[in-house]
Amino acid sequence: MRILVIGGSGLIGRQLVPHLLAQGHDVVVLSRGNRTIEGAGAQHVRADRRDALAVSRAVEGTFDALIDNVAYAPEDARSVLTALEGRIGHYVLTSTAFVHPALDAGPAGPSAPLRERDAPPATLPADGRDASPHGRYVQGKRLLEARLYEDCRQLGLPLTIVRPAPQIMGPYTEDGRFAWFWLRAQDGGPIWLPTDARLHAGPCQVAFSGDVARILAAAAATPPRTCAVHNAAQPELWSYEEYLGLMAEILGRTADVRYATRDALDRSPFAVEGVYRLPLPYRVALEVSSVTDRLAFAWTPMRTWMALTGDWVSRYYEDRQEPWYRLRPQELAWPGP
Repeated sequence: MRILVIGGSGLIGRQLVPHLLAQGHDVVVLSRGNRTIEGAGAQHVRADRRDALAVSRAVEGTFDALIDNVAYAPEDARSVLTALEGRIGHYVLTSTAFVHPALDAGPAGPSAPLRERDAPPATLPADGRDASPHGRYVQGKRLLEARLYEDCRQLGLPLTIVRPAPQIMGPYTEDGRFAWFWLRAQDGGPIWLPTDARLHAGPCQVAFSGDVARILAAAAATPPRTCAVHNAAQPELWSYEEYLGLMAEILGRTADVRYATRDALDRSPFAVEGVYRLPLPYRVALEVSSVTDRLAFAWTPMRTWMALTGDWVSRYYEDRQEPWYRLRPQELAWPGP
């Protein structure tokens, strides 16, 4: 196929483009040119996606599929549809599981995994009252899905929406959410968790960036009649202790998980500015059978993707001292409350 990728240099794109090339596709990457594109053989064209005229001039020919990793609001997709009208055979959007209205609150008790049909694009809420950066992001994605669905329906353009889990792990993950735990498991010292984490110990679920990239590629090759929506998250569900235990096992160590109250941790000598921050995953499960069944997809085992991610993290942070790890010596010496 001939595939246009928008967002080929980020967390997902850096694995997507080489994967598409390895499959033998002709790949064109559109970006503003701020980052290097991974994968020898991809054509790189530069333009601002919101400038329809610039995109129309920069991008030549027709495409079997467009994979859009960096659309965050309706106008992002509208400008591309305007620029490339009649030249795209299938629109594949990387969205987010945050569009599910129930996700942020989390389950209050026993619950079933969130299914794609629990949040169909045409009925996503248009409430924009949350002015926080996260709230604006979620609102933008909801409106994007809803309006792109309507635009593609009017154009007769097949649309596939892929919704990765809230936390995406993998090589090139520079936000520290995986590294926070991995570096502590790697040094073999105690890992302190707040006692209330026991009440919210699972089920936890993340997305592996390599699998998200392969799902996008598989989706591009499987255009629906009108619209398809797929959750993208690893099928394994786990608790924090299982998560840390597997990390330590991969490193040839034993996880030393300890608990203290949040107040005690905030008053500890290793709290940054009086707050002990740690990136606890969302405890919401996503149903992922549509990817397995409709795309005949085989997931990367948790041990495998965790080892790949950990190897990258160990190398990336070898010469970096992050605020969330700078006080680790005090943490190692702390006897507890």
